[in-house]
Amino acid sequence: MPKATFYTHVAQPAIFICRLAARAIRDDGRVLVWSDSADTIARLDRDLWQQDAESFIAHEIWQTGEIMPSETPVLLASGNTLPALPADITVLNLSPDFWWDAAHPPERVLEIVGNSLEDLAEARERFRAYRQSGFDIEHHKMEGKA
Repeated sequence: MPKATFYTHVAQPAIFICRLAARAIRDDGRVLVWSDSADTIARLDRDLWQQDAESFIAHEIWQTGEIMPSETPVLLASGNTLPALPADITVLNLSPDFWWDAAHPPERVLEIVGNSLEDLAEARERFRAYRQSGFDIEHHKMEGKA
């Protein structure tokens, strides 16, 4: 059964994204960080390059019209159309896209939700959509955590 994990009340999303991507590659293997904004992906690329040398995460920006790199643990991509993905990749979703609706939904989706009422309302919609589509749902409230 596919699984969607929500991390809500994240105070510093940029820092949390880097930490979660590192943990996801340790636990799950490969990760696609998906956004609907190329600017968000460029900013995340810069953030990942600014990590301490011992915390560096190998990554690259993937243009979804190109062949997906198979050796890079973290791929960063954006667009308006959800790409078909191999079964072994975890999606860290930074967009309002509903991955349950993808041509081939991933087995694991990670959703990061900030503190704003708008972020929380959008997350509730995605939560319901994933549940109705048969995803197993997991939730971690990150309020007060680093």
